Amino acid sequence: MQVTGIILAGGQSSRMTFNKAFAEIGGQSSLQIILDKFRLLFAETIIITNDPELYAGFNQRIETDLFPRQGPVAGIHSGLYHASYDTVFVLGCDMPFIDTRLIVFMVEQIGKYQAVVPELEGRLQPLAAVYSRSCLPVFEHHLQQDKLKLIRIIEEELDTRVVKEEELARFGQVKEIFFNVNDAAALQKAQEIAGRLL
Repeated sequence: MQVTGIILAGGQSSRMTFNKAFAEIGGQSSLQIILDKFRLLFAETIIITNDPELYAGFNQRIETDLFPRQGPVAGIHSGLYHASYDTVFVLGCDMPFIDTRLIVFMVEQIGKYQAVVPELEGRLQPLAAVYSRSCLPVFEHHLQQDKLKLIRIIEEELDTRVVKEEELARFGQVKEIFFNVNDAAALQKAQEIAGRLL
């Protein structure tokens, strides 16, 4: 697909004793699992991180935030800025169970929208979403104004297609697809899920 895959690996991993991108699940790091999926799907993949030296061994294009340490809004902004394609799929580095069929479905929905964002239990999942590069000025404006609430940008500023849970359920157990490996307990649970999904 003529799409840029963006992996956000800039988080502080404050609930882990190590970087969650390197959490080992079923014998591979979370980041490597995602990279393998993205390379099958996308013409381009970029890792966005504020610690590029940590990712040098992945033989992968790496970019940093243009607005450092400003959270996921800055990460998505950097991804949109550096992308070669108009459509960008963004995923947090701690979501290894994303379903590739769901990614394709979401990319196909972008059309005239600026974003395609899944909703799980009434909450938007903006770190597993599709964005058009037309969003770039909106993200830049918010960063310049130090307005960093990502959900508010999606709900109030972008023309967003929300993918509801009943649509997501066609692709498997929704909670597992969007499972975050963001603490030690989650890592243990991820090992169980990996046995089924990876």
